[in-house]
Amino acid sequence: MPNSRPRPRRSARLSSGTPSGRPGFVVAALGVALLVVAGVVVSVLAAFGGEAPGGGEDAPAELARSTPTLDARADPRPAGAGDTLSPSRCGLSEPGAPDPAESEEWRLAIAPETSWRDVDVNLAPSAPATGPGETHEAGFASCFQRSPEGALFAAANFLVQSNTAGLRGPLLDHALAPGPHRDALLAASKSGAESGSSGELIRLQIVGYRMLAFDGQTARVDVAQRVTVDGASNFIAAVVDLEWVDGDWRIPTDDPHPVRMQALGDVGGYVRWGA
Repeated sequence: MPNSRPRPRRSARLSSGTPSGRPGFVVAALGVALLVVAGVVVSVLAAFGGEAPGGGEDAPAELARSTPTLDARADPRPAGAGDTLSPSRCGLSEPGAPDPAESEEWRLAIAPETSWRDVDVNLAPSAPATGPGETHEAGFASCFQRSPEGALFAAANFLVQSNTAGLRGPLLDHALAPGPHRDALLAASKSGAESGSSGELIRLQIVGYRMLAFDGQTARVDVAQRVTVDGASNFIAAVVDLEWVDGDWRIPTDDPHPVRMQALGDVGGYVRWGA
């Protein structure tokens, strides 16, 4: 079960930390990190639809160009006029007016106040009003406020907790919403988990975010992370689609690729956020 000890936020200077003289490292480390971050040991490229740029002498320039393509998709499914939103499953209150979906507040230009709790060797965000509001018997935390902050915390917690092998299966079973690709995504993750692991020591650190969409029922969150493999670090971005289902933020499965990952050359343009 994750250690719930909160840690205060602190600022940190961001650096790619790519070892010099090793042009192939970016691709090798990214390949390992993508498998772990999305909770499958096979390929996230197959299960969740990430994109990995090529290696070689031009790798840094290619990484720097990769970020904009993460946004080049339709917005999450808009809320229908007849949709009824369920209340928070753990009793978290909803923020009052003004509605952030009708202004720019949903973009969260200033990072929310955050405590950071231990999840294995990594840190996940939490806040009393935002969540997580409950801990599943399997050990993963869930239930987040229906707000931009709640969507951000839900996406970040999914990424961090799915990096822990013991939480991966039950977390995905809870987090994936009903939809045509749910069974295939669960099967892909199970198949990957049974195929073995790389054995490297991998750490994930959240360093920033971009709120790409929010309407109260759906959200799209881009989370920047520093992934460290055996002491060497690189940045990746994960764009997570979310929808409000049964009183919590869940990952829709109408699309076969609800989580998309890509290498980052730097984290310019992200709101700084991390432990």
